Amino acid sequence: MNSPTILDVAQEVGVSASTVSRALSGGKVKASTRRMVLEAAQRLGYKTADGDQGPSINRRGSIGLLTTDIQNFYTVDLFKSIIPEAQSAGYKVVVADINVALGRDQLIHDVRESTDGMVVAAARIEDDDIRRLFDPETTVLVSRQVEGFSSVVADDFSGMFQSVRHLASLGHNRVAYLGGDDHSRSDKRRRQSFEDATGRFDMESLILGPFEPSFEGGVNAADALMMEEDVTAVIVYNDLMASGVLNRLIERGVDVPGEVSLIGVDNSMLAQVSRPKMTSVAMRQNDAQMALRMLLSMLEQRGSDGYVFSPQTVGAPESLIVRDTTGPVPGRADQ
Repeated sequence: MNSPTILDVAQEVGVSASTVSRALSGGKVKASTRRMVLEAAQRLGYKTADGDQGPSINRRGSIGLLTTDIQNFYTVDLFKSIIPEAQSAGYKVVVADINVALGRDQLIHDVRESTDGMVVAAARIEDDDIRRLFDPETTVLVSRQVEGFSSVVADDFSGMFQSVRHLASLGHNRVAYLGGDDHSRSDKRRRQSFEDATGRFDMESLILGPFEPSFEGGVNAADALMMEEDVTAVIVYNDLMASGVLNRLIERGVDVPGEVSLIGVDNSMLAQVSRPKMTSVAMRQNDAQMALRMLLSMLEQRGSDGYVFSPQTVGAPESLIVRDTTGPVPGRADQ
């Protein structure tokens, strides 16, 4: 008996051979079509030219974790929150930094083909590339939304609202936001949330940036801040930048929080070991863990009878962790 061909699979499903080829190779097809093709290929015993039976809808073994900034403390926290939980569920974790232009698409393809599903924490990849390179049924996005994909999105307004309210309660009125990468979706959401929150409390707001979201970027941001008058508090894009701001202000003789209060975002290890310890918005561990749990649930349901994929988006809560870099506005020592 001759081995089934790609034409046999196409006839079984009622689609073209090119559609079957795209579905089996991870190309752009509807999720429902991909599933029908995979089921038909398995049912018929179709094998590719190299003897592979093609992608399986019931594989177990590895989860892909894709990011665009592997050296950031946020990414370290992401590893800490995802890897142990994935391992306890019986999955290895394949980590890839896709912050490269050359070979990025091939890298994503290789990870996709060698894993059961992927958690994608890559804010700098475009929506069209997400749709082109990832399978909605086996992908969960972190801190971004793309139509047709499941995602976990941090509640940036909640964290920023708590931060601004905390500063308002301490008597601050002129507050600055030091922004990160101009192409970052997270930065755009935080910037907008900052403007909305300061407006609610009738505070004067100032936005500076963009700056490189790094320690060195924070040093440059602090120099820019020093040129502004009457700013008594600042909220910084992330903890790594905030640590640069904090160090530079102290170097220049600025008392933190006596003259300037400072808040970071991420509640990373940096916030806990800096001196003074940094007030920061806690969020990152929550959204990564929620994304992994959502992905594991999706993978478990794929093989069940009657399963129909339906993307969902959930919000990850944020909370302000108050430490030693925020205090009363200068001249208001009674707080």
